[in-house]
Amino acid sequence: MSYEEDYREPYRAKCACGQGYLQFYRIHLSNDWGQEKENDTAVEIFCESCKKKYHYERNHGSDYLVPDGLSFPNQIPELNRKYSYTDREQLVKKYGQEKIEAMVADMTAPKHRFIKNLENDDAIEFANYWAQRYRKKSLAPMILYLQSVLEQYGDLEHSIKYKKPYNEKYHQECDTFSKMEMETEEKSYRLLFQYDKQQDEADKERRRREQERYEEEHRYDDFEAVVHYDSSYKRDFSNQYWDSYFIKECTDMQHLSLDKPKYGKPVITIAKEYACVCRICGKEEKILSSSMKISYDEERGYYLEKSCSCHGVSSFEAKTMDILDQLGITYIREKSFDGLVGNSGKNLRFDFILSKSVDETGKAIFDLAIELQGPHHYKKGYYDEFGTYVTNDCSDNESINDRFERQLKYDDKKKKYCQQHGISLECIKYTASNDIDRLEKMLRNILKQHGYRYFVENEKHGEQMVY
Repeated sequence: MSYEEDYREPYRAKCACGQGYLQFYRIHLSNDWGQEKENDTAVEIFCESCKKKYHYERNHGSDYLVPDGLSFPNQIPELNRKYSYTDREQLVKKYGQEKIEAMVADMTAPKHRFIKNLENDDAIEFANYWAQRYRKKSLAPMILYLQSVLEQYGDLEHSIKYKKPYNEKYHQECDTFSKMEMETEEKSYRLLFQYDKQQDEADKERRRREQERYEEEHRYDDFEAVVHYDSSYKRDFSNQYWDSYFIKECTDMQHLSLDKPKYGKPVITIAKEYACVCRICGKEEKILSSSMKISYDEERGYYLEKSCSCHGVSSFEAKTMDILDQLGITYIREKSFDGLVGNSGKNLRFDFILSKSVDETGKAIFDLAIELQGPHHYKKGYYDEFGTYVTNDCSDNESINDRFERQLKYDDKKKKYCQQHGISLECIKYTASNDIDRLEKMLRNILKQHGYRYFVENEKHGEQMVY
């Protein structure tokens, strides 16, 4: 899986003379498996004076400007493993035979079973080292080890003598290496690279302008695209309603919308454009048929992709609209009637008004109203900033009491208006909004009760009308 560059960040450090700077870019890469890595570009010197005297080197994780003619040694001395002292040989070199014998004597003394019982300093030092390395404090394995060293003492001494010249040479090379490193460091200038925010912003602005210039130059280049009709195209919305809009007529039968993403093929969607007017505020708009949809996500619930800004649409209302649309029911949203007004003189509106017949003039006869009633229709309270209805400690709040009484009054007005004009009023409580199957069942029962025909899907016979 190949890595691709996600972004890069500039890092800058002052040069030795302070008149210029050094810079490199840290490139952040990732692949389709979510793996990430970083690569650094070569360090560049942006100072003519320092460029003539120094060159860049990195040593032990630090950055330096090193004078020309000097360089940090890069060949670290190494000792062949066969010439390295073993643990037993190091023990012999450090203590010698007499001290090892004294250590064994102390460890084998009566009542000396653990480290805390020892008296010899060398024995205590060795025992602590052993316990730390092997996580065991018992003296028995230590004694066996030291006794075996004494048994092999002659051979160990001979091996030490053989390896000594190679070790001495190795230590001399290490001393020379360290001396060269220190001398080079003393004559070099140590650099401190830091993230260059100003340069990063300038680079981003430059890349943005380059992208804009490129897009402008190639704006009208030919390209291949996927062309398709929106799912709403077959339906004719003329002289129908969408939420509070009355859809007057189709003004463009072939409205094209281009989606040209950064990756993948562009998509051209063909939809219809309609002239619409909001029946609440009178605002006229051009709306695409592809926008007359009800969508859903976990945060917002059900929502309309297009509605007038003069009023809000709850998830409860959007969910009900979606069910009625699927059942093939024609309805009018936010319908008001002359003479049905509130205290402020504004018209009171019904959530859904339905009609299944017309009069002699062809005017719809409204005979069913559906109201979706939230908790504010049933109990005193208020909606907080998160949309939760709060009912605690509301009994003594005058404004909350007035608002609740006003809501009950408006509900009663709507009820009386329906009784006077032969309209059946059905109210659906907010508890049904949490279960879409339950809400659909309630709507079907209401429609069946009032003689409305609706569509249902039948796997055997396809879509058919039922009562």
